[in-house]
Amino acid sequence: MARTKESAKRLAELNAVMEIIAFAIAREKASSEYYEKAMDKAATESARKAFALLIEQEREHEKRLRAELAKIKQEIGGV
Repeated sequence: MARTKESAKRLAELNAVMEIIAFAIAREKASSEYYEKAMDKAATESARKAFALLIEQEREHEKRLRAELAKIKQEIGGV
């Protein structure tokens, strides 16, 4: 019975973390889209380069978050 309680608690924790990560992924994606629009409107090449760098960083953040989400989903399969 204690094992079941532990498993249920761990599953609840993982689900909460997954929700947070899903929110973070959405924010990273929204930021990337915002920077893409700003880059299109940028008046100078240096501004476009700065926005391109920001876009690259946001996409990398999203990639890392998706990898963490995949790990958690895999762990849930074993809980």
